[in-house]
Amino acid sequence: MPKSRFIFIGDVHGCIYELNLLLEKLSLRQSDTLVFIGDLIDKGPDSTAVVRRFFELRTVCTVKLVLGNHEEKFLRYLKHIENGTGKEKEMKGTEEFPDLIKNLQPYEINALKDAYYSLHFPEIGFTALHGGLVGYIPFNFPADYHYIRHNPKEFKGLDLITKTRYLSPEGKFVGLGEEKAEDRFWAVAYDGKYGNIVFGHQPFMQDEVKEFPFAVGIDSACVFGGKLTAMIIENGIRSYVQVSALEAYAVLKTK
Repeated sequence: MPKSRFIFIGDVHGCIYELNLLLEKLSLRQSDTLVFIGDLIDKGPDSTAVVRRFFELRTVCTVKLVLGNHEEKFLRYLKHIENGTGKEKEMKGTEEFPDLIKNLQPYEINALKDAYYSLHFPEIGFTALHGGLVGYIPFNFPADYHYIRHNPKEFKGLDLITKTRYLSPEGKFVGLGEEKAEDRFWAVAYDGKYGNIVFGHQPFMQDEVKEFPFAVGIDSACVFGGKLTAMIIENGIRSYVQVSALEAYAVLKTK
């Protein structure tokens, strides 16, 4: 019987061609646990195809999705439409969302709603989340999007897990482009109190995979012309499989 592998795939951002190439290299087995680290959608050539592929893979092996900030925004956009609030018209960076709503089947959208804010895997000593940790936010529980949306007061502020990059000296969230010299990237400040973490969100174009003392960043900037990365843990050994982007589909903004 094949041994189990835990496979974590970094931010895909609609890069369906690169995702299919990476999956070919991985040769998935039924015994595998495949975890997408969030941001399946936006910026790349075909977000619809990526969501569809993600859904189809659930017939191949165990497949899970960690909620990315782009999925969170899409689901928030969709909720405003469903509730008739009109607030979706005020949201920025939603140009792709109408086509996603038009092209995706309800069961495919529901697959996004089944995403988790974080997932803990005690077998390998890793927790997966999309963005980063802010010290005062609890995260180590299998709470999915549905549950948290029905218990907003209990989990107030948890959305920051999908967005965090930098922290102030006091350990508070700093918005993108607002960071100052004294602020630190969250994984640099993280002391490992919740164990090892694998995350995406922050594109590491030069490093491709960024290893910190207690965290690993696997968003290797595929949509910006970098690479799409899979981190594999098998028998306690960590390895990486990557494919290069066929082209740069978006421009990486540093601020």
